[in-house]
This record gives sequence, C-alpha cells and structure tokens, in this order.
Amino acid sequence: MTFSNSSPASNSSPTPVSDPAAARDFCVDLAQTVDSLIAVLNEETSLIRAARLTAAAEVSARKSVVAERYMKAHGVLSSAGAELNQLVPDEVGHLRERHQALESAISLNLAVLATARTVSETLIRDVAGLAAARQGGQTQTYGANARQTETAPRAAPLSYNVAL
Repeated sequence: MTFSNSSPASNSSPTPVSDPAAARDFCVDLAQTVDSLIAVLNEETSLIRAARLTAAAEVSARKSVVAERYMKAHGVLSSAGAELNQLVPDEVGHLRERHQALESAISLNLAVLATARTVSETLIRDVAGLAAARQGGQTQTYGANARQTETAPRAAPLSYNVAL
C-alpha cells in the first residue's frame, strides 16, 4: 500500500493509494510542500537579516501552516518510504535532494535567528547598564550578604523602541 497527498494548498491528511501514478502525485506534492517551506524560511531569514522583525513575525504564521503540512506528509513518507521507493525511485531521489535543500535553509534560518537573539540580548543588557548608571551604579536589590539592601534602588524611567 502506498500513499498520496492532496494538493499542497490543502490541509487534509494523506490518503492511501495503490498505484505508481498516485505515488508520483504524492512525491510531487511533497516536493512542492518542501519548496514552499524553503521559500518561507528564506523570506523569514531575509526579513530578520534586514531587521524587519515585525514582518518576520507575520511570516511565521505561514511557516507554521506549511511546516504542519510537511510534517504530515513526512510521516506518510516515513511509513511508506520503501514502497514509494519501489514504485517511483526517481521521485524519491528528487525528494532526497529537496530534503537536503530544506536542511540547508533550516540551518541558515536557525543561525540568523540565533544571531538576532544574541543582538537583542546584548541591546537589553546595554540598556539595563545605562539605566543602572543613571541610578548611580546601583543595580542589585540584594547585597553581598544575600540580604536586601537598606534602600532598594528606585527604577528610573526606561524607554525603548519596539520596532527593534
């Protein structure tokens, strides 16, 4: 028994089939889903690199939908891979190539996300340091003996740009 998937635009789960044409259709649909996921990841990566984090957050909803569709189809591929490989070995080979491209896109996306997170944390630490300097350098609520200091530091007004 082999499986095929409905069109890449739908969210329905894969259905069983038993012929090479349906197996080929499943592989083509999965390849299109992988290509869609790669495109969304590349778009998100570009937006984050350009510091357009609000736009990148909007892309994440699309990424979730495509990733869910991919995971469903990948589950079918995992369970019926041997049968698909017998029916349409060329299509399965193409899927392997597309999967390698997806792995590369995911690696790049994760690297860019990690860099953005590091930059964000550094900015927050720097702002906190500046705020502490305005308060006379007092940044701790507790003293060296792990007891609360006599006069807790007053929080100075802090402003930040949410678009960053």
